Amino acid sequence: MRLSRIVRAFLSCTAVVAGACSREPAYDVLIRGGTIYNGSGQPPITGDVAIKGDSIVAVGGVPAGSAATTIDATGLAVAPGFINMLSWANESLL
Repeated sequence: MRLSRIVRAFLSCTAVVAGACSREPAYDVLIRGGTIYNGSGQPPITGDVAIKGDSIVAVGGVPAGSAATTIDATGLAVAPGFINMLSWANESLL
């Protein structure tokens, strides 16, 4: 009887661990430690930008989470959501 309880506990723990391992990443892209300029005119902050699909889901202090791709932006400028209307694109953006 005691062995049966141990086996059930082991199988239960294995299922929990397997579920955690197969879980999809929280973000598609996580840009860590960049100098973030948000376009408001306020001074920049150092922080993270999390992207899921085609949306920015968090800016600043992004909670720990897994990502399919992590980019170290230490020492680099990050401007989430910025579209350069003055680019030399061949086609008009308007």
